[in-house]
Amino acid sequence: METDEGSKPFLEGLIQLAAAFRMFCDFGEVKGAVRMIYQALIRFENYQPAFLQVRVKDLCQAAEEWAKAAEHAEAKPSAISIPKIQIQRFSFFR
Repeated sequence: METDEGSKPFLEGLIQLAAAFRMFCDFGEVKGAVRMIYQALIRFENYQPAFLQVRVKDLCQAAEEWAKAAEHAEAKPSAISIPKIQIQRFSFFR
């Protein structure tokens, strides 16, 4: 799919997050998933607080919290909830 160069790193970051959480859910891989999440967070640095209606700042915070919890979990972190992508809703009032 074609995209402008300005949004390419953002989209790559979303793909990395999806791959990381799939790696964790389907294969139980924690270290690789956590590493991919941190790589995605680097890609999101220039797109905060929101980009393409995605609340990037909130997503980064939730993903980082998940990664830290997964790193420090003594047992397999299956109970840790995977963050959801929150969409920024349009509003006439601010």
